[in-house]
Amino acid sequence: MNIVYNGKVSSHLGISFKNLVLTILTLGIYRFWGKTNLRSYIWSHFEIFNYPLIYHGTASELLKAFLRVIPFYVLFIIVQNLVGWLITYLGAEQKIVIDVLFGFFYFLQFLGLIWIIEFAIYSKHQYLYSRTTWQGIRFSLKGARTAYANLAFSLFIKSIITLGFKDHIYFIKKSQFMYENTSWGDVPLNFTGNSQDLKRMNYLTLLLAIPTFFMSRLYFAIYCIRYAANHLSMQNVRLKANYTVFQLLRYMLANLLITIFSLGMALPYVSYRNLKFMQKYYDLEGDQADLSAKQSTDETSGRDGLAALFDIADF
Repeated sequence: MNIVYNGKVSSHLGISFKNLVLTILTLGIYRFWGKTNLRSYIWSHFEIFNYPLIYHGTASELLKAFLRVIPFYVLFIIVQNLVGWLITYLGAEQKIVIDVLFGFFYFLQFLGLIWIIEFAIYSKHQYLYSRTTWQGIRFSLKGARTAYANLAFSLFIKSIITLGFKDHIYFIKKSQFMYENTSWGDVPLNFTGNSQDLKRMNYLTLLLAIPTFFMSRLYFAIYCIRYAANHLSMQNVRLKANYTVFQLLRYMLANLLITIFSLGMALPYVSYRNLKFMQKYYDLEGDQADLSAKQSTDETSGRDGLAALFDIADF
């Protein structure tokens, strides 16, 4: 195996328990140090061709990024309350007017949240890549965060308008933006996905959506993830996903049940399971000697503040 995770579940549980206790005692402040410690442990035990990843992020970076977001969040709460008061005032004697205005307002909030989450996800990837090295060479994710968020948001709207019949095209466009801006040093990641390969499966799962209570669309989403993984390469090394869609579905269901029945207390164990799943079902075809890179001069780095606010997971 060329992808190995040799961390121990006991260490995951121990670090997570310590982080929880200290986060409670410090009223949440230790959360950023805890996350940094856990990332450092995971990265250092995740090996590619027998070389571990190294995490260079710091807790102070996470804390500062989070503090930058807080004023915007407070401003949002203020505006939300002011708009709510204004709507109530304008429709004081007409309940139907209030209902319509509030409905429209909540719809705009929902659309804004979609954009913000996509922005946060890309920003988090940029941060993690810029703080990760392998064999002394740093990863990077170029591309503007706003450009990705705009693309993802527009594709989300188009997917609704087209009732999903062009989702195979939209998935490839979104993947291309993410993967083609990714590099290890000066070596770019290559993505060779083609929307035509996904067209038939998209149409089939749409036709089966209602009879299967939309489980077929979940099948399509996993199918796309596996397809993307099998079309990624760097120089002469290619990523290979060796699981079936049903294997991942069963695995996801098991993780969901573990999380529900443990009331969330087993999330560190779920995280460990995810990493071991990657070791078991992902592999690299090629040789370590085929990978050669120079340190990139690109300084693109996102921030983890929004991701921390929404608690977006690393994996």
